[in-house]
Amino acid sequence: MRKKKNARVNYYRQGLQWAIVGLLAYMVVRLFVDKTYAPDFEAYCPFGGLQALSSYLASNSLACAMSTTQIVMGIVLGVGVLLISKLFCSYICPIGTFTEWLGRLGSRYKLRYTITGLADSLLRALKYILLFITFYFTVTSSELFCKQFDPYYAIFSGFDGDVTVAYAISAILITVLGSFFIRQFWCKYLCPLGAAANIFAFAPVFAGITFVYWLIIRFTSWELHWAWYLGFVCAAGLLMEILRRKGMYFPIMKITRSAKICTDCKICNKVCPYAIKVSEADSVKHIDCHMCVDCVVKCPEKGALTINHRPLRWLPAASVVILVVAGLLLAARWELPTIDVCWGSEQQFKNAEIYEQNGLKTVRCFGSSKSFAGQMEKVEGVLGVQTFARRFGIKIFYDPSVINASEIRKAIFTPVNWVLAEPSDEVKMLSVADIGIDRFFDSNDAFLLSEMLNKMPGVYGFETLFGEPVHARIYFNSNLLTISQVCSLIEAGEVTYMSGEEQITEDTEFRVGYVELEISAITVSDYLRKSFKPYDLTFNEFEKYAAGELQLFQVPFPQAVRTDKQSRFPVLMSHLSNDDGIVRFKVEWVDEIPVLKILYVSAITNADRIKVLLNAKQLMVHYPDGSTREFENPFDF
Repeated sequence: MRKKKNARVNYYRQGLQWAIVGLLAYMVVRLFVDKTYAPDFEAYCPFGGLQALSSYLASNSLACAMSTTQIVMGIVLGVGVLLISKLFCSYICPIGTFTEWLGRLGSRYKLRYTITGLADSLLRALKYILLFITFYFTVTSSELFCKQFDPYYAIFSGFDGDVTVAYAISAILITVLGSFFIRQFWCKYLCPLGAAANIFAFAPVFAGITFVYWLIIRFTSWELHWAWYLGFVCAAGLLMEILRRKGMYFPIMKITRSAKICTDCKICNKVCPYAIKVSEADSVKHIDCHMCVDCVVKCPEKGALTINHRPLRWLPAASVVILVVAGLLLAARWELPTIDVCWGSEQQFKNAEIYEQNGLKTVRCFGSSKSFAGQMEKVEGVLGVQTFARRFGIKIFYDPSVINASEIRKAIFTPVNWVLAEPSDEVKMLSVADIGIDRFFDSNDAFLLSEMLNKMPGVYGFETLFGEPVHARIYFNSNLLTISQVCSLIEAGEVTYMSGEEQITEDTEFRVGYVELEISAITVSDYLRKSFKPYDLTFNEFEKYAAGELQLFQVPFPQAVRTDKQSRFPVLMSHLSNDDGIVRFKVEWVDEIPVLKILYVSAITNADRIKVLLNAKQLMVHYPDGSTREFENPFDF
């Protein structure tokens, strides 16, 4: 009979764990089925949120790609640890779930070992060291440092560009092997989130250090760098974990044991993921306890193990659901700015007005937000900027006596003049239409418009000018299509394009406000020359060579009128610079077409070598960090 009772399953915990595994599996499968799907595997990461919050408090900016959702989840985790336990670690964390299951496999083959004593204490320091390193480099770079090594992120992102492969593979191997042979190896000894959770459990010490640090920076002239505060917090967390192994006053929810009912069978000790000696405690206060309630579920004696002396084994799982839902609801109503920078005086801000706008997709992360703020700082009358990357939003503070909202919109706007295709030799004249487009904001919208127009044979290019609505001047062949067809395409509501080998579909909200056909057309030659952008760059110690040492190689370059080709000039230039004898790359308009002019040192290289480089199938690009990358040659010489 008892054996049957001991076989009981902790359905509440396993249900939540499998729900997370199922969600991740759905995201992975959909990634391969739906080419337009871009999963965000860190969308609700509380550890990323804690890092982002620390970056925001230290530098008034969010770590790249972080949003209020992650920050709220980080705060919710802290509240959960303080009041209840490390519920995220027990019920949600995919690494915790996987390593615990892997450890059970090791136990089945009697290969798993529980480290105790001095070795256990010393190893616990590793996660606090990793916590310090992770937060330090996150705050100083406004990039999530944990993404470089996090096993979960590396695997589910497919080792994307944020992952340092050597770090990630090392972390994965250590985690897998360590968890198989050592009980809770990742969670006890390496997980920086586990260290952060333990610091929340020692709330009075954490609050005391925070208060002292605030007093120092607020009331003394001592400029104590935040890294010292971080170091003291991590060191205090480690000392408390080693010396006490239990929280201070918190959490309020604990596993309680009735000595009268307990038969001392010690099943609770065996089923505890951390091998806590539950059978010897009246109330489990061990810092490792994460309220999985496996001990309560497996206990053969009814009432021997309870939660706060009540049969509430469902309560931790219910608390997880409540906290997560509350966090999501709060995040939906509240958003921290990605950056919040001000340069106006206090007096100017007293009379400041605010301009707000959403849909600026060029504002999508910390880097682009900083670039936008730099652009706005140059505008007279603008006092400060807040950006909200999650909704591509901006908030601009400005002095209404100097600038108005319309002028701010003009300052935000970036005009473009892009050639999309080269007209054939038979086409001599192009028709021009001025189309007013509403809901057109930035260069990202210009890119989407270019992808739309690329789908219509007979459209050769366009340029945009600020206006309300924006003026889009379309250059097209009226013998191949009508302007009404162009307008219908602009208002299609979506556009599909290729990014590498990936097909992407984006919604658009463009609306045509007016259409005006210009009376005079333009010759193809005038149009191409008007749209052409010269390019000139020297390299390979150009300055040290005398004019007599240099030779000129030139070749017609009609492709240079196209905007997509112009964007690849730096790639071609970098490829040519691999030859030490090539010292200048210049594209300029000569007579009726663009011409590529290359200056080279005749003693080092020659024209035949240059021809070979220009017609190579792959272009080799060298980066400042010493790395290289090959690109398919988009040019035809």
